[in-house]
Amino acid sequence: MKTIIRNTFFAVALSTLIFPSCTKTEEVIDNTQNTTTPSTSNTTPTINDGYGMLAAVTSVSYTTVQGITIPVNVNTATAGFFTAPGTNNMIDAGSVTLNSKALNKSSNNAYVYQNLTDPLSFNQVTWSVSGSSGVPAINYTDDKPMPDFSGYNSLPSTITKANGLTVTLGGTVSNADSVYVVVSGGNNQYILKRVAGNASQCTFSASELSVIGNTAVGMIQVAPWNYKKEDFNNKPYYFVLETCYSKIGVTIN
Repeated sequence: MKTIIRNTFFAVALSTLIFPSCTKTEEVIDNTQNTTTPSTSNTTPTINDGYGMLAAVTSVSYTTVQGITIPVNVNTATAGFFTAPGTNNMIDAGSVTLNSKALNKSSNNAYVYQNLTDPLSFNQVTWSVSGSSGVPAINYTDDKPMPDFSGYNSLPSTITKANGLTVTLGGTVSNADSVYVVVSGGNNQYILKRVAGNASQCTFSASELSVIGNTAVGMIQVAPWNYKKEDFNNKPYYFVLETCYSKIGVTIN
């Protein structure tokens, strides 16, 4: 299983949205479950009409020490800008900062904040993009709250694939347009599903779970997220807030 998948969910959940040029080596089932209003078609962003996406992501994992479970929070950020809507050709956007902290630009022009010794705070989320010949200057402060999930204690420690899995969400998710739920197992395989922010649950059938390998160090992730679309120089850009909760060390058999 990739370390980046353990540590930051956006590499899994947002890669097809922010970085469509990325490839996945794991076997993935990406299903959108039908829900009541609002429908998933209204709650899931697409960049088919967008020139880029900027995401602020909080990753929350839990460690148990002497019987006490302690959450560990890591804030990070990522951004990608494109030559045209629906393309996978990322372009240079100049300098990109979140709350005045600079994101690093990779060789494929993807931007990621990597300096964990100087952690980001999400008391506010203010983006600044200096711009380039293909990207306008962007200054934007998000006015939405970070999404939340309070149902960590209800996540199972053991998953029996033959019995399927239902992750309860109703009453535990707030400030979300959509929720990703991921089950990661052995053989570098995982299953990802997306439901609306008001969904009561996310269900994985026995046949869906059968594609992932047995392991004693599996993982369940629940990631609520929201977004806004804003225009700059008549070009739409998406701004995403996501919080990912990871339960590590799940037995899958």
